Amino acid sequence: MSNANFKEWEKFHNSSKVDVKDYIDDMEYLQWLQDQPYKCFACGKQNGIEWHHVKLNSVDKKNHKRLIPLCGVEHHRLGELSPHGNPRKWREKFSMKIQNDFADKIYQEYLETLV
Repeated sequence: MSNANFKEWEKFHNSSKVDVKDYIDDMEYLQWLQDQPYKCFACGKQNGIEWHHVKLNSVDKKNHKRLIPLCGVEHHRLGELSPHGNPRKWREKFSMKIQNDFADKIYQEYLETLV
């Protein structure tokens, strides 16, 4: 890990709770995601994809291994059917189980590339 990346990691994480290896693993996975041709989980659009953290419950912390692709404005941040714009409607349409199953499927695809 470069010195600049370590300083960034140190700034946003409490080193007693997160170790460097976990951070590097997360960054490698996030980089892999950026290179994949995933489509929006909600509508199938392929342009403007952003990665949404799926939580197991309302008090769960963000986990970089539980991500689903969403088109940026419409289905990620501001749309009427988006987890940040209208979370209740989003969860009514896409249960936490469905979201987590999809995120797990993507992560398993990544793990298969490491073999």
